[in-house]
Amino acid sequence: MWEGVKRNFILQQGFEEPAPAVCPRQFSALHFQPRTVLLWVLAGILFQSTPLFSALCAVLWWSALLPKLNPFDAVYNWIFGHRAGAVHLTPAPAPRRTAQAMAGAFALACGLLIHFGLSTVAYVVEGIFLAAVLALTLGGFCLGSFVYHLLRGRGTFARQTLPWVS
Repeated sequence: MWEGVKRNFILQQGFEEPAPAVCPRQFSALHFQPRTVLLWVLAGILFQSTPLFSALCAVLWWSALLPKLNPFDAVYNWIFGHRAGAVHLTPAPAPRRTAQAMAGAFALACGLLIHFGLSTVAYVVEGIFLAAVLALTLGGFCLGSFVYHLLRGRGTFARQTLPWVS
C-alpha cells in the first residue's frame, strides 16, 4: 500500500512518474520540507508566536516564488543530497509551489490573528493548518497540490493521486 501512496504523492506534486527503485527515496526527500514545516507550525502554536508564523510565511512564499532558491531544498541537498543513492531535489513544479504558497497564506493568517489578539480564531486556523500538514506528513496527501489540480480542471487526475487510491 505505501508504495502506491508514495507514487501518488510524487505525481500529485507535479513530478514525473518515479522509477520503482527511486520512488521511496524521492518520497522521503520531498517530505523533508513538510516535516520541517510541521516542527515550525508546532512551535508557532505552542508559543503563539507572530514572528515564527511570519518567518514561516516568508520562507514558504520565497520557496514558491523562487523555486531555484528554495531554502528547504538547499538544506536537504547540502545535508543529504550528496550521499550515494540519494535523490537531489530540483526546483518544484507548479503544484508543489502552489502548496507552498497556500501554506504561506495559512502561516500569514495565523501570525496576523495572533498579532491582533484574535486567539480563538487563531486556534481554529492553526488547527486547520496543522491538520493539513499532518495529512501531508503522515498520510501523503497534499491539500495544496490537490487544489492546484482541481483549479486547473484536472479533477480526475487529482482524485487518482489521492493516497487511498492505488
